[in-house]
Amino acid sequence: MKHFIRFTNSKLNSIANITGYDVSYISKWCNQSKLPSTKTYISINSKLSKIFAEEILNQDLFDDFCSEFEIETTPVQLQNCINLLLKNTFKATLESQDKKTSDKQKNQTEVFIGQSDISNFINSTFFEIIMNSTEPIEMLCTMDVSRLVSFLNYNTNNVCPRPTSQIFAKVGLSLDTMDDKALLNLYYFINKYHNVFFDFFDNSTFKESNLIVIKNKMAILASLNSNGNFEMLSVITDLEKVDAIFTNTSSLFKMNHLLILPMTSKEMVMGGYRSNFYALNNYQIFLAKGFEYLLPQNLIDSVVKAAYEQGYDGSMEKMLRKLLGLWEELFNYETLDFFMMKTDLIKYLEDGEFYCTDIIYRMSIEERKAHIERVIEICDLNPKINFYIIEDETISYPNKHALFSIYNNNSKLFLKNTKSFYDSIGPQFYGVLNENLIEKISMGMESLKKANCCYHFSASSLREFKEKYRVMIDRIMSLSEINNMF
Repeated sequence: MKHFIRFTNSKLNSIANITGYDVSYISKWCNQSKLPSTKTYISINSKLSKIFAEEILNQDLFDDFCSEFEIETTPVQLQNCINLLLKNTFKATLESQDKKTSDKQKNQTEVFIGQSDISNFINSTFFEIIMNSTEPIEMLCTMDVSRLVSFLNYNTNNVCPRPTSQIFAKVGLSLDTMDDKALLNLYYFINKYHNVFFDFFDNSTFKESNLIVIKNKMAILASLNSNGNFEMLSVITDLEKVDAIFTNTSSLFKMNHLLILPMTSKEMVMGGYRSNFYALNNYQIFLAKGFEYLLPQNLIDSVVKAAYEQGYDGSMEKMLRKLLGLWEELFNYETLDFFMMKTDLIKYLEDGEFYCTDIIYRMSIEERKAHIERVIEICDLNPKINFYIIEDETISYPNKHALFSIYNNNSKLFLKNTKSFYDSIGPQFYGVLNENLIEKISMGMESLKKANCCYHFSASSLREFKEKYRVMIDRIMSLSEINNMF
């Protein structure tokens, strides 16, 4: 491929546009630091051979081509000839790399010393293995992941790119050091790696082992300093040793140490988790996507209709109406604290989109206005409803994007992955099982109310607020009509 690019004087940008891959990928293919997958190389080679054949004929290079590549063919067969050359060379390169990888796995244990080298390894080689695997990844980490955030940036994006295959990880958490900062680290960690299925375990009995093991890939033994940061990593790729370490480490993760586990919507319903959650009182609810509560009746009917349109049956309607009826009853007298990011609130006013259980619904402007009025009516009746708006633009924290909503009643707590309903990858929910951890999270949300970035709006203040900012609210909602015109 590199030879053809030079021979035809082709531009990488042109090849990138035609193949549909970024220039950085094309460059990596040329220097063999990364190859296309075996599933895609046939399609890529077909496009490349067409590009090169056209350039050779257009530039009158056919005779030079036959001489350069020492081959006999005809202009009619030129594209097929190039395609065959690319195919054979790809397979030869792949076999060569596999041999190098195999030799490396058998013979080499690499050591990385110093935070710079360690960070480069984790954010390049380590993540490339995980994100580009053609088979599901199984990973174990005995360390407290809430303390490893600075080493798990991967890139500057708020969220992690979509992996090639599913990733399942059992990881450790330290309840002893779970303060507000560690909780915030954990929340943003879950958000950043929203497409990974994590099981979080109390690591108090095995935290000193300092291991990260990827089944059939590698084992990493870490040396930590007094601050809990990496000082040295030993990376083992001998597959026999990796398999033995994975087996031994798996035995450390016992079910009675499980703190947080991923759940599906079906598991939530079958376990009665949703209905049982609303059997108590004193709720703390952080919403990362819209505001699905306090809906007027005609909007409830529209959501039910949308459920059928999205492929659900009568059981979903039954569950929806039961749950929404329960909410209506609760919100007339219970204590509720709602939290939202300012940017998410503005986006909600602008596009009217929310999740009601598993249903994605986008309101019209008139429905949004009716919803706001219904919220104010309920708040007029129940002064124990409070709203806390978080000024996220002032938060000096990396990767502060919020994808998980949090539902807490101080006894039961679960998180909802708003991204999974778009991507169809990653856990739909996380259930928090440990009472001590729920108490810490509850206290953390109480602390959030006092933060400088958090603004409180009582139930009684909503109607006055709406009247004061009516023009601004209407202008924000009208943006959706303007956007739909383009």
